[in-house]
Amino acid sequence: MQVSVVIPFFKDYQYFPEALESVRRQSHQAAEIIVVNDGKDAESEKYLSQFDDIIVIHLLKNQGSAAARNAGISAAVGPWIAFLDADDVWMENKLAMQVKFLTDNPHFDGCHTGVCTFNHQGIQNTYLNKPGSLNVADMLIDTHILPSAFMIRRQALLDINLFDVNFRCKQDQELTLRLAVAGYQVGFINQCLIKLRRMDHGNTTSSGHKIIAGAWLMLRKHWNLYRQYPGSLSRFVYYSLMTAGGKMQGLQRKSCFILGKTMTWVFPALRSATNS
Repeated sequence: MQVSVVIPFFKDYQYFPEALESVRRQSHQAAEIIVVNDGKDAESEKYLSQFDDIIVIHLLKNQGSAAARNAGISAAVGPWIAFLDADDVWMENKLAMQVKFLTDNPHFDGCHTGVCTFNHQGIQNTYLNKPGSLNVADMLIDTHILPSAFMIRRQALLDINLFDVNFRCKQDQELTLRLAVAGYQVGFINQCLIKLRRMDHGNTTSSGHKIIAGAWLMLRKHWNLYRQYPGSLSRFVYYSLMTAGGKMQGLQRKSCFILGKTMTWVFPALRSATNS
């Protein structure tokens, strides 16, 4: 199974070597490693030129990770795409486990894996409680599939017109929602096969304001879908507020948490869902 790896890069000088090395060490070797430089300048061009085993695509200006991933997908030759953020790390058997899963379960168009978060102190949390297969109701509520854990048929991405470049946050949730609506099947491997860096060093989810902005775009674009699935709207707004609040400070942080807590009293079903 030929897998093209797509890595968006934006001034990730500190962590990129570790991410790239985790791809090189895969027991199932990638067919190609495509690094999309999201905002070409002399420094980034010179830096990436030192790696002779990657294909580099230079975007002339910073357009965001959605546009960078789209450029990588469009250039890829492999029928399968695996994403990796430039500050994350794959376990050595990540691709092999996904290839085996998809070979054994040919009805799936892709799969994702469990996730461990880490910082300079080591592993912080492990997340394995995710849906066994992709469905619209789950994708409306939360971001269950993270790019670094995701492997998918390239054609499926092309069929739904790739990532929406208007999203600077929640673009992964929005993409997987459209995959579910289109009927594509994505399975889950209940093992931690990637390490997601969480050090508030500039990754998109470290900004609570971007989370709120991404949530607002989700609601505007998919409002009719939220109306079709009772309870999905309140849960989505609640989780977005609580996640954003966790990334903020002072009054903004408190305001998000108060609004979220208030929602659990206004919507009794939401209180039951968040306590389950």
